[in-house]
Amino acid sequence: MSYEHKAFIFDIDGFGRELKPLLERCLLSGEVDQLRDFIISNKRSLVDPYEGVALDDSWEDMIEINDVHQYGDFALTKYYSPADDRGLGSWWSIIQELLSDKDKLSSSPFLGVPIGSEDVFFDPGKMGSYFQSENEVGVSLSKVLEIEEKVPYDALEVLREFKRMLEQAIDENKGVYVTF
Repeated sequence: MSYEHKAFIFDIDGFGRELKPLLERCLLSGEVDQLRDFIISNKRSLVDPYEGVALDDSWEDMIEINDVHQYGDFALTKYYSPADDRGLGSWWSIIQELLSDKDKLSSSPFLGVPIGSEDVFFDPGKMGSYFQSENEVGVSLSKVLEIEEKVPYDALEVLREFKRMLEQAIDENKGVYVTF
């Protein structure tokens, strides 16, 4: 199975103020009611996390598993545009290998930090979900610049698009959301 790395410019500050504490509480309790209320209250600002289209009144029919991860996936769209994926796609593991062993073990510029607790992490796609703060985006850009010349030619444009996304996030004082 191939993982498709997806990355988005993300309003990490708004998320931290509004949704993150709620999402963390819901992850611990397993209850979706507060997330559902958040979605209903913010429906005009949310989109389908898969297609990026505005939510209609039947949005809940798209939820396949009635859990915090699925509801959180919809709520999260208030802070990013699912249509603006600038991830590394299937190249991510090859490019990740270009990092030094120290960087692989500490923090990858292509991932970030999961949200949740040691027991339960937010992971709607069940393949990983990560967040980078504004400061972490700057560190990620530095690491990407260090390995750019080592990237295979076929993957260079994908990496450069990821790099442009990091630069834009820095310019806009935003974070990054990465998912698979």
